[in-house]
Amino acid sequence: ALLLGMANRDPLAFAAPQAFNPGRADQKNVSFGAGIHFCIGAPLARLELQVSLKTLFDRRPKLHLAEEPRFRDSYHFHGLERLAVAF
Repeated sequence: ALLLGMANRDPLAFAAPQAFNPGRADQKNVSFGAGIHFCIGAPLARLELQVSLKTLFDRRPKLHLAEEPRFRDSYHFHGLERLAVAF
């Protein structure tokens, strides 16, 4: 069994499991499912994110966190609840 909210948060496997690090060397995750259930749109989603974040930071180079990110933990998922930014 897999508790999705704990995926990729093992301190034995990752140096800083709580940190958001899109450049993490070990990119294994369950974000897009696995095996026969792997999302067919995953490559497009990754490309869209790569292009949109580059565009955002190119247009707003002073963009920064306005406060610490607030996360929401539930039995099944762990994710951002609020991400306040300023520029």
